[in-house]
Amino acid sequence: MANVLKIVFLAIMGFGLLVYITAPKQVNKDIEVNKNIKLNTSLFPSHFEVIGVGGYMKKKDLFKSNRKYIIVLNHDALSLIEPLKSVNRNDIVLVANISKTPWFIKKLAVNGKLEELNRNSKIPMVNDTNGSFIKLLNISDDTQTKYFIFKINEDNSIVKLKEAEVKKDALEFGITKEEANKYIETLITYLK
Repeated sequence: MANVLKIVFLAIMGFGLLVYITAPKQVNKDIEVNKNIKLNTSLFPSHFEVIGVGGYMKKKDLFKSNRKYIIVLNHDALSLIEPLKSVNRNDIVLVANISKTPWFIKKLAVNGKLEELNRNSKIPMVNDTNGSFIKLLNISDDTQTKYFIFKINEDNSIVKLKEAEVKKDALEFGITKEEANKYIETLITYLK
């Protein structure tokens, strides 16, 4: 019996040590936003991790001339992905803001969940695991229920159109068809 307890104790200690050693260095969770910088697609990196394409996509391929809107979805706002599939628009790029998710959860479940949510969608979705995209868009509010709509102008400048919310725990418990229709109608009114 004592040997079994020793083995269990050592296994728990070993697992804890393994998690501690393999954990990535914590970056500063406070996103520094520079409001003086004019938003522009030229500030974006040359490649983005895009869900469903099996890796990275070039900026010029992601932001083609017909892609005019960026919608940044925080945690609960990711529940809008499913109803957005029914909207026949190819001028949208979604950004999944999961930068505040603990690293272990990101590695264990988030990427698979994002792929599942975005399956059979024609709208590309950027996986913003480190928060670089939201930093470039000067978003400092990471409230779980919020989403942000941006427009890319002809000169590649970017303007914020709207900041809105979905209900709390919408991703975990889902949203009704009526709620989904209401959220999508509100969202689409800003995409003109």
